[in-house]
Amino acid sequence: MKNRRGFQTRQYMLNNDYEIYHYQDTGLASVSTHHHDFYEVLLFISGAVTYLIEGKAYDLRPGDIVLINSRELHQAVIRDLQVPYERIVLWLDRSLVQGLSTEMADLSGCFHTTDHKNVIRTDLETQQRIRSLLNQILDLQHYHGFGRQLLDQACLTQLLVWLNHEMLDVSKRQKVDVRKSRVIEDVIDYINQHLDEALRIDDLAERFFLSKFHLSREFREQTGTTLHRYILQKKLIQAKELILQHLSITDVYQQCGFGDYSNFFRAFRNEFGMTPKQYYDQMRRTEEEDS
Repeated sequence: MKNRRGFQTRQYMLNNDYEIYHYQDTGLASVSTHHHDFYEVLLFISGAVTYLIEGKAYDLRPGDIVLINSRELHQAVIRDLQVPYERIVLWLDRSLVQGLSTEMADLSGCFHTTDHKNVIRTDLETQQRIRSLLNQILDLQHYHGFGRQLLDQACLTQLLVWLNHEMLDVSKRQKVDVRKSRVIEDVIDYINQHLDEALRIDDLAERFFLSKFHLSREFREQTGTTLHRYILQKKLIQAKELILQHLSITDVYQQCGFGDYSNFFRAFRNEFGMTPKQYYDQMRRTEEEDS
């Protein structure tokens, strides 16, 4: 795992706890807008890359730390295919992070709090500390001796503590330029607060005093995806969360603004390659294996 490897398109975890990769790519096309059922930490090392996260555009610099939670749609846009895009990517199961937390220290806070920032830009010393911890975790992929699980937990806990520390301590944090549209930001906020409704594009255009054409074009420019697709993906992300809360399928599709079960069933299967029940059964098996 220490060796650099080319990007793989898989966006789901094979392990139940965490996965880590050190990627270096040239000629990589932009990755489509997507989300994960887990947390993602990305340490940007090199490249010409803009990260689009929920309508905000970040031009990354070496040493930037990207934090993405399980509900945020995001996309990497490669601006220059000839410049090597190098990064370390860590995927963390949400239950693992919860298990490492204590009553006094919620380690998931860096992904969720009201002060949550998607991109942290900090001083060189902190960058080196974070990279050192990630390299230790990479090295552990080759170790299968005594206490491996404890070493995993120790390194991951240290990393999460420092990430939360950086999120809370603004004294060393450097300014990150964010390109965004106030109107599209308001549209995204409205969508996320009304996922239980039908959310028609014509109605959104009227609410925000824009033509349907202008709204659709501006939304795609800011987010990297279409307005229709964004709404559908956010509804389906919400559906997965509700399924894991053991709500009935009828309650799930109604609370996610789908008109009927057949439309919900078809959209869920097309997006995730499995039915809602298969997703629920898969998550239950994972929980049982972890317990």
